[in-house]
Amino acid sequence: MKKLFIIGIAALLLVAFTVPAMAKVKIGGIIFTDFYYLDRDENNSIAWGTGADDYQVTTIQVPSITRLNARWTNEDNVGMFIEFGLGDTGQGVDLATDNGVVLRHAYGWWDINPNFTLMAGKSTTPFSPLNPSQLIGTQSGSLNIIGVGYGDWYSGRFAQVRGTFNMGKIGRVELALVDPNAGSRYNNQFLTYMPVEYQGAQLSVDYQNNTKLPRFDLSVPLYFGPIALYPGFLYQYRTVDYLNSAYSNYDNSLTTIAGTLGVKGGFGPFGFAMEGNYGQNIGNTRMLIGTSAPALISTGLANANGQVNDATTYSYWFDVWYKLGPVEPHVMFGQMRSWVDDVQVGANFGKLDASSTMWGFSIPIDLAKGFRVRPEFMWYDDGEIQYQGNDQQDFGKYAIYGVQFQITF
Repeated sequence: MKKLFIIGIAALLLVAFTVPAMAKVKIGGIIFTDFYYLDRDENNSIAWGTGADDYQVTTIQVPSITRLNARWTNEDNVGMFIEFGLGDTGQGVDLATDNGVVLRHAYGWWDINPNFTLMAGKSTTPFSPLNPSQLIGTQSGSLNIIGVGYGDWYSGRFAQVRGTFNMGKIGRVELALVDPNAGSRYNNQFLTYMPVEYQGAQLSVDYQNNTKLPRFDLSVPLYFGPIALYPGFLYQYRTVDYLNSAYSNYDNSLTTIAGTLGVKGGFGPFGFAMEGNYGQNIGNTRMLIGTSAPALISTGLANANGQVNDATTYSYWFDVWYKLGPVEPHVMFGQMRSWVDDVQVGANFGKLDASSTMWGFSIPIDLAKGFRVRPEFMWYDDGEIQYQGNDQQDFGKYAIYGVQFQITF
């Protein structure tokens, strides 16, 4: 990884010093430092493997959202953007002492005319573009970043080919063809959270994915004065071949389909953003949806006859803020729920259900140009996994209190 980082830095410098005079280059970066106190109750500590009792720890981390980037454009309306993520990459407090490099963005574009842009490379997809302002705890062990798993879906940064059709001041249409491979969860981790009597249940079977079409992500941002709407749609189709010989006669389709609607606006110092998502089998596509209980059961599950039971998931969040000079307090709330109907356990069929909740405050404060601190106080409820309306596993609750230092150039 260090060699990759050195090569990346060399590439950025090479671009900066060798481009033609008419081209434009901008190099930037952000350093994040999380300083926080994590407090898990007993059930949450057991679920996340930090012990058999409640768990508290104070930690200082440079999370992997720290980044270095470069942007280049030329006189023919062609450009590129490349960004490396740097910092701790361990998933867990005791493991988050390593340093790594990851490619966050690497894409180029051509503004063919004022109304159409063609883009190719790795970047965020247009689906579900809004995020709440929660930022502390990327390496907490439960992936606390922009509320994923507790109300937010992050469509991810993946290889794609995208066309953007501009409609002037009204808005634009963005259609991305996204790599559909990988991102299939086998849910083996889910089985470890069920009671012993359910360990042998056919809740999940390893399978092979076959794809013929890319994933389709569509977004149509619309602007109405101080209010913007972000409707979107996602579709992915796969066929599934079970690897267990007991299911060799089955070859089922696995469809991921989802819709999103975001709203963002502001009136003077007051601002707000909110987004709702609804879909099936979202865990079977590439998407950052967190590690909470509903995220664990957001995939289609196979029952004893090899049929796929679709998982349904919905989530929503809102973020309200008021700017007071250099201070901008945010109040946030979010929820996520997933369920699968007719899951077979032994001779019984029942509904598998889970939900999660977050709420709290984030207060970015600009102290100097390029230097920001962000006190943040967040409470999380990982909820329970229920089967036929009965609690099977209580994932407990936890809180993160801290401050984030952000230096930008």
